Amino acid sequence: MLLSELPLGTPARISAIEGTAAWKRRLAAVGFTVGQTVTLMGRAPMSQTLAVRVGTLTDVAIRATDASTIRVEPLNDAQCLETGD
Repeated sequence: MLLSELPLGTPARISAIEGTAAWKRRLAAVGFTVGQTVTLMGRAPMSQTLAVRVGTLTDVAIRATDASTIRVEPLNDAQCLETGD
């Protein structure tokens, strides 16, 4: 599943990031790394901007097209307890 397709409020773990090495470094600079937990917090009306919580403390605005380069696996309740989210 792509981050841009994740239902609102659903925690997930990043499983892969597609793109060039430079793109992956850019995403890593704001916390998007393989294994990190993310939650889609909101979608801006009339635009392609998504609000994403990275980990437990960082909120990031990202374009939906950019979020489409990030693959995620939704977490179940037990997995959320293990990660502390």
